[in-house]
Amino acid sequence: MKRTKINAIFAVLIWAALATQPARCEEPCVDGAKKCSDDAYAATACESGEWKRVECMRDLGMLCDSGECVEPWRYGSPAWPKAEDEPRATKESLAEKAAYFEEQAVRLHLHPKLKWINPVVLPCAKVDCVPGQNPPCLDCSKAEPEEEMATWQDVEKWLSGENDGLWNALYTAAQAFKYAVTRDEQTLNNIKLLLEGEATRMKITGVPGLLTRQYVMPGIPGLSAPEDLSHYTVDADKLDNKWVKVGDEGCVWTVDPATMQWQKSDHCGLEEFAGWKWLDNVSKDEYSGHMFMLAALSQLVDDEEVRATVADMAGQVGAHMVRNGMDFTDWDGRVTEHGKIRAGVMDDFVGFNAAMALSFIKVAHAASGNEKLDKWYRDCLLQKSGKVVCIKGKNEPARDYTKYLPTNGFFRGFEGCYSNYNGVSMHMLSLFDLIWLERDPELKEIYQHTLDADVMRAEGQPRAVINQNNAWFDFMWAAMKRVGPGSDGHAYGAVDNGIRMLKQFPARKRLQEIKCPQDKCKPYCEDRAGRQTGNYARPIAERCVRHFVWWGDPYGLGDCEADPRIVQPPQDYLLAYWMGRYFGFISEDM
Repeated sequence: MKRTKINAIFAVLIWAALATQPARCEEPCVDGAKKCSDDAYAATACESGEWKRVECMRDLGMLCDSGECVEPWRYGSPAWPKAEDEPRATKESLAEKAAYFEEQAVRLHLHPKLKWINPVVLPCAKVDCVPGQNPPCLDCSKAEPEEEMATWQDVEKWLSGENDGLWNALYTAAQAFKYAVTRDEQTLNNIKLLLEGEATRMKITGVPGLLTRQYVMPGIPGLSAPEDLSHYTVDADKLDNKWVKVGDEGCVWTVDPATMQWQKSDHCGLEEFAGWKWLDNVSKDEYSGHMFMLAALSQLVDDEEVRATVADMAGQVGAHMVRNGMDFTDWDGRVTEHGKIRAGVMDDFVGFNAAMALSFIKVAHAASGNEKLDKWYRDCLLQKSGKVVCIKGKNEPARDYTKYLPTNGFFRGFEGCYSNYNGVSMHMLSLFDLIWLERDPELKEIYQHTLDADVMRAEGQPRAVINQNNAWFDFMWAAMKRVGPGSDGHAYGAVDNGIRMLKQFPARKRLQEIKCPQDKCKPYCEDRAGRQTGNYARPIAERCVRHFVWWGDPYGLGDCEADPRIVQPPQDYLLAYWMGRYFGFISEDM
């Protein structure tokens, strides 16, 4: 017998013998024993003498820690910093500020008929008249009643604007995180009221899945739509946001720019909104807030009524996008100016649009349960079933949208001076929702990588988001950052900075005089609008009070003027605070 044949037979016998032996690397199965996979994506437990595997990530969106599935932000039982040495902290604790802002939001900023939150102007204080003056005599350097006592019934003017939907959606999301922490019945009732307003914001357009930027209902003192007819003229190029009114018969009316006369459209069926006016041409800015809100409500609020409303709205938005090839199509049948949510359209950077498209469809599916939306997400946006062009006639190639993500267009110009902070905020929302909702480990790691390498810690970018003194972004990053095996661990530094910013956050949101420190706030370069900007990210104690401070440019140079009559709503503080509480970064006693 040849040696090669003997060797072959011998190898077969050895293989057969080994095949009958238990694997040497297999641990003995002792009931109650638990272990994690090397990547921490699965847990295995011994039950009745057999190892049983649980897919922590794929089934639950969790990581395995000591044999148990845990939320990623709790992996390794992190001990978060408390920033107890913050020198610019207000005398009020984080919890005390949150309690005041929660009470103030409902008392002053949330009109129960409007059902959305707004900045307000309070009346001037009445004073004694001097000889020769006719009453009433007013001192407009003071408010009466003052902010601490004023209610929505005292408001002189509601500062409604074209981004009402965005800011209100972020407040509603804050309430969702609060409810997840407190299970408070009042908070749940507040969410239901806000959702009624949100549903109205969609219903008034008469187009399923389409939201309005702003609406004005008759009979609300201090709130009115423009009187100038030019605000209602039809814009031939769809480049301006235009008001429309709903006639008594329920049809939309606009103004003919040639004759400046009212004209009735054939967009009808809105009888319940007769006499109302609303602003068209909704944008991706608005929708980024709405989708973030729907994601938060779907994940955090288990009330059946809320879930049904959220599912209906999210399903309508998703269906609208699929039906219209990822474009938001207005009441007049035209695509809105900033409503193209596609990577192939050249009105924005491809990575920015791709992340938003993926996120919007992901949220719409997660909140509605509509499996057709999941199919669109996987087969059209991710090309999981092979190359297919789903968006016809719009120069949209068959390409996996994750390939576009690194090209987000941020930090342009000299040292990132052309950065678009509005875009950064939207992009942060897109990536947060994608990472939060995605269960596929491979996809989740792609989204986590782009959040890390392209946004938060973008290499060589002094204006990377990690440097912007933005508590909201800090907490979003810390909650969604990749942790566990193969990572560099939790974002302790970001959490420390976020807590410091909240400790600095003013205890009242009326306009205050704040000077930008002259030794730090020096012109450094021009921003994308040609204005002088600095290279110093102002901490919250040095920033102007605004509607939602986390959305703005932290490098601005301007000083802030005081006006005790103008009071901004507190959703910026509340959203960062309650997210910090929910993810465990902030304790109840801080």
